[in-house]
Amino acid sequence: MTKYLGIVGLLLLLLAGCSESPEKPDNLIPQKKYVDLMVELQLVRSYADNTQTDSTTIDSLTQVIFKKYKVSAQQFRTSHDYYQHFPKKQKERVEQAIEELKMDQVSVDSTDFERQIPKHH
Repeated sequence: MTKYLGIVGLLLLLLAGCSESPEKPDNLIPQKKYVDLMVELQLVRSYADNTQTDSTTIDSLTQVIFKKYKVSAQQFRTSHDYYQHFPKKQKERVEQAIEELKMDQVSVDSTDFERQIPKHH
């Protein structure tokens, strides 16, 4: 549940940061990839919140995610800043990320459940 709190907090910041429309950046991350990045970055934040790990590990995990998606931290920040200027659409993107996180949780929960069921031969 704590992973959803981070996204909700992000949503509130996004809605508060509305102003006139900025110019679209040349290196804007496509929406689908941006949502996928938000999901994975939130998983890293949740991991950091729920384990005793150092910031170097979290930074390394974050860099692995950016490398996986072939984007830089600056490109993500620029895209994020641009997208948050459109609160209605950004709310939809955040809700999509939350749904993906929920589905990931359901998948993990069902896998754990399946491991606990004894196999009959």
